[in-house]
Amino acid sequence: MPDLSLIAFASAVLLLAGTVKGFIGLGMPTVALTLLTFQLDTRSAVSLVVVPMLLSNVWQFSRGPDRLGCVKQHWRYAAILTLFVAATVWFSQSAPDVFLRATLGVFVLAFCFLSWRNMVPPIPTHRVRLFEGLSAVIAGLIGGLTAAWAPPLVMYLTGLRLDRDAFVQALGFLISAGSVSIFVMFVAVGHSSAPDLAVSTFLLIPALIGFSAGERLRHRTNPEQFRTLFLAAFSVLGANLVLGALLG
Repeated sequence: MPDLSLIAFASAVLLLAGTVKGFIGLGMPTVALTLLTFQLDTRSAVSLVVVPMLLSNVWQFSRGPDRLGCVKQHWRYAAILTLFVAATVWFSQSAPDVFLRATLGVFVLAFCFLSWRNMVPPIPTHRVRLFEGLSAVIAGLIGGLTAAWAPPLVMYLTGLRLDRDAFVQALGFLISAGSVSIFVMFVAVGHSSAPDLAVSTFLLIPALIGFSAGERLRHRTNPEQFRTLFLAAFSVLGANLVLGALLG
């Protein structure tokens, strides 16, 4: 069972991560996992994040404009993502934490770079199924290792050129699907204990408080300025994860 100081640290992290998600629409797992791994191994960090990640994204999906249309459009991606997350969790049980930290760092950097550059081209209509499958497989592999599936997922949805509401709803749906798979598999293989999940459930409270605060802040401040500062800070943190793993 995590001690009170760790719960307090994790609560502060989820408050910040929820604020970022409310402000720019994504980034909660990236923020939370990057910061939690300063005190925890990667799998323990994922265990603490999984319930807030799942339920906040179910909420995000449910608030969207067209739930049925979203599911019809993205069910294939969700199915592939779920299967590959489950398979990756199962087959990576013995993967060392240094490898998981390096993987997390690389994909935090990829997330920051792609978000900063806005460089994703539109996906041609006749290639949508191909890119859907490729993106879902990559997101499932990364998600099963670190839950840092944002780069391939965001690249795919950006390539579809969805409007903002549809984009945010699709993110909620797909991350919910992947989070269910992580939740089930982490319990099945023993990465998550009942006390871990109890703390994770508690951490939903600061995550939702932060989410609400972030939504209010979005209407009062400059989102682009915040986004630039956020991406700069997490580029440094991602590089630190990679260097820490490489240098031991």
